[in-house]
Amino acid sequence: MRALWLHLRTSPIRWSLPVLVAVDLAVLFLRNRSWIGVWPESGAAAQVPAYLLGVVAAGAAAWAAGTPTRHRLDEQLAVARAPAAASEAYRLGATLILLLIPYVIGQVVAFAVTARTFPPGLRLFWGYALLGLFVMVMATALGWLCGRLLGTLFAALAAAMGFLFLVAILGRVDFVVVSGRPEMTVDPVGLALRLGSVVVVLLALLWLPSPGRARPARRRALWLVPAVLPLAAVVAATSPVVERTPPGNDVMCVNGRMTLCIWPEHEKYLPKLRSLNARIALLPDRFVPPPRMNEIGIEQTRHLRPDGVVQIDEDAGAPTFYILEGSPWSYAGDVGTAITNVTLGFTDARHCNWDSLTSADQERLWVLGAWLEAYLVGRNTPDYQTDAPTEMQAAWARGRGIAGEQSPAEQFRWAEGEASDLRGRYCRSAR
Repeated sequence: MRALWLHLRTSPIRWSLPVLVAVDLAVLFLRNRSWIGVWPESGAAAQVPAYLLGVVAAGAAAWAAGTPTRHRLDEQLAVARAPAAASEAYRLGATLILLLIPYVIGQVVAFAVTARTFPPGLRLFWGYALLGLFVMVMATALGWLCGRLLGTLFAALAAAMGFLFLVAILGRVDFVVVSGRPEMTVDPVGLALRLGSVVVVLLALLWLPSPGRARPARRRALWLVPAVLPLAAVVAATSPVVERTPPGNDVMCVNGRMTLCIWPEHEKYLPKLRSLNARIALLPDRFVPPPRMNEIGIEQTRHLRPDGVVQIDEDAGAPTFYILEGSPWSYAGDVGTAITNVTLGFTDARHCNWDSLTSADQERLWVLGAWLEAYLVGRNTPDYQTDAPTEMQAAWARGRGIAGEQSPAEQFRWAEGEASDLRGRYCRSAR
């Protein structure tokens, strides 16, 4: 342990720790802070800096690994009394510990901020924390490999750019996780396989010869292939997050004119949903909400396909809504759409024929839908941007303008007339 402590005290990486900690915390707090108060979202938010720190970790590990070659110490280390693998383990271990410190500090801060309210779902936090740990260890292993094979200043740049390229490629197989939605969880089996595979790579690196004896080093570097292939296969074949089992009776609901149910981990949104339900209760009788809406993933209908695959049908059962980064516009839009579908008979194919909808009436629907969304939120300026067609955005702007400029009585009178007229045009029976 004395040797490990000596490497920790003498490593030049230690001087960069304040900067790396600042970078980690900046990434954590300068983004949307809706993660505060939700364990899975806190874990995912604190895990995101690992991908940026991983670039630095890869470059720093490569620089540290190539130190003996740059200082022409390979011969001395080869004849030293201590086994070469043990000396390598101390250097690699010290480098890994130092590079993990900023990430761990970020996780501790995220934990402390959310622990003030201590909502349900703490175990989901640890899954994302370990997933980020895997990213940091993999970046360090990649950097160490580059440093041992190249041993030059170029190795640090190659490792950093290589990690960026790796993240870009693996992002196509859900390698990067940017949001800890409550209906998802880190797969414990996949995570264990990833951590186990990267540890095997680290152990294999301890016996990788230095580039001082170039030809033998390159030839024996092929020994790493059996260790690296399982890691590559695990990352490519598994997804870091999977769908959770529905919460059953643990679901939290807001009752009123419509019942809104959410995952227990999202309990901090109950006051906002109560406010939303209160606004639904004030809508004219012409607007008919569905009896219940669930947050996505709470109710899953599974059926067996002819090919033997079990498929989850999210469209069956009660309509669903998302809570995206705490935005009231995300769930108000879904709730407004569900109310419009029932009110205007979009789901009533027996009595309504919306296939003959004219362009003028389509524009009126856009205006009405935008008004209902803005009314449910209680504001007329959305917190999102869209690249929808110009005519659609203009119609939305008119609907939001009605919500922001007219009195509630005027809004309801206009909306009730629009809903009645539109349903009367395309449905045989009017509500």
